[in-house]
Amino acid sequence: MEAYQIVLLVLGIILGLYLLMVIMDVIFVLMFRKIFIKHNKALEVFLHYKYDSIKKLLTILDKYNVKIGDKYIRMFDEINPDCFSNQESRACLEARASLSALRDELVYLAEKNERLSKHGEIRQAKNNITEMDANYRNLIAMYNADVLGFNYWVSFLPTRFIYKLLKVQSKQIIA
Repeated sequence: MEAYQIVLLVLGIILGLYLLMVIMDVIFVLMFRKIFIKHNKALEVFLHYKYDSIKKLLTILDKYNVKIGDKYIRMFDEINPDCFSNQESRACLEARASLSALRDELVYLAEKNERLSKHGEIRQAKNNITEMDANYRNLIAMYNADVLGFNYWVSFLPTRFIYKLLKVQSKQIIA
């Protein structure tokens, strides 16, 4: 073999490996995007369920004349359940934080009052919220793991510039 043939062979191998990495990267990014559609749907369902459970607990606590601060009532009223469809929106981020704060406060109020903690209705509502919250945390952990994978492949050194040209944003982890 002559020198130019060896150089062409080496360049061909390097180009082939690079194209293989690009194809692999694109496949992984597309798979993660498909997964995120499913995660968003699941998170939306869980957030709606959490919203409804907190609303039910608020109603039950009101029924038993438990004093709930106006701050928490306003916080609940400001939540727009329509924002749950986009997990990366600012409104959804604020709604998730508000729901968590409300959950903590309402469960505390229900447990603080011994007379109320014995009612089956309140106990059931608390159990629904805590059980749902455990499942929600598991879903968040899976979502965050997929975010890490997506962000890795978007910032993969050999193909990073392609995603910068396409203005693909890295995803944010849900806390």
